[in-house]
Amino acid sequence: MKAKTLAIILIPLNIILFYLIYNSINSEVEFNNAAKIRIAENVQKLKDLRQVQVKYKQAKGVFADNFESLIYFLENDSMPIVKATGETPDSLINGVQISDELALELGLITRDTAYLLAKETVFDTPYLESRKNEFPLNINQLTIVPYSNTKFNLDAGQIEKGNVIVQVFEISTNYRTVFTGLDAENKSYDLDAFLKVGSMTEASLNGNWKSE
Repeated sequence: MKAKTLAIILIPLNIILFYLIYNSINSEVEFNNAAKIRIAENVQKLKDLRQVQVKYKQAKGVFADNFESLIYFLENDSMPIVKATGETPDSLINGVQISDELALELGLITRDTAYLLAKETVFDTPYLESRKNEFPLNINQLTIVPYSNTKFNLDAGQIEKGNVIVQVFEISTNYRTVFTGLDAENKSYDLDAFLKVGSMTEASLNGNWKSE
């Protein structure tokens, strides 16, 4: 009798235990799937911001140290586009190899400079084709960490490397912000660690994710 009573008690307990284990595993799988998408979207945004910084430095000589300047440049500044007409000959003329500069002087080639809005130059066709299509480019939300109301961190300046002054920048956010709205506690991520591109201590444009 006691054995039957014990069995009756254990059956629902086993069902509850099974449910808790299943639910825990299922929850972990769902989180990991969501985390991969969140990270991929943030990486794409960091790549987009790096692209703007690189073009900003080409135009200004330094990296932007605030998002206001970076976005103003993107939306309002222009960048020169040089179009070449003609072709520098490969053959020698009077025993002299023709350079592009000499061909220009001789009128064999011409160069015209046009100016386009920075955003048309920064995010040109080759760059847009290299992006992940599942994460559309939205300049108005470029500085915001997806699924949050928080901006990325931005810093820029210069460091000395091998007696040379080098311009550097770093854009980052922590995983706690990346996983806003998800139950990320006690998972396999250090929530205080940073997902970032660039460095304030090294002359690097790389991101700290696994692949570029």
